Amino acid sequence: MPLFVGYPISYETACEFFGLPTSTEDTKLLSQIQDAGLVLEYVDKGQYILGLEVNIGNLFDEFVSVDTGIIKILERKKDVIDRCKEACIDLSDFMIEPIGHEAWQRVSNPEPYLISF
Repeated sequence: MPLFVGYPISYETACEFFGLPTSTEDTKLLSQIQDAGLVLEYVDKGQYILGLEVNIGNLFDEFVSVDTGIIKILERKKDVIDRCKEACIDLSDFMIEPIGHEAWQRVSNPEPYLISF
């Protein structure tokens, strides 16, 4: 199961974050996201994660301490925040969708979320 630090959003919200029309082709949006040093990962039912994957390691081959795991998560959180600022993404007011829920939630300036899917 991948572990991400970022925001659960729609494709349309991703387009808005990058100042593109919602009819934008995937390649143009993904190019801008990649230029910002972020990824847009499709989850399910129209939900995407904008952020970065946390690579804690292969837990089948070696044990990782809780402290090491938390440090890696916090480092990724800082990376996501910094890259969103550099890309001038306006996080002041947008909708997120918790997976498995029908209703979207409006958020204002949220910290990045820890997401596993």
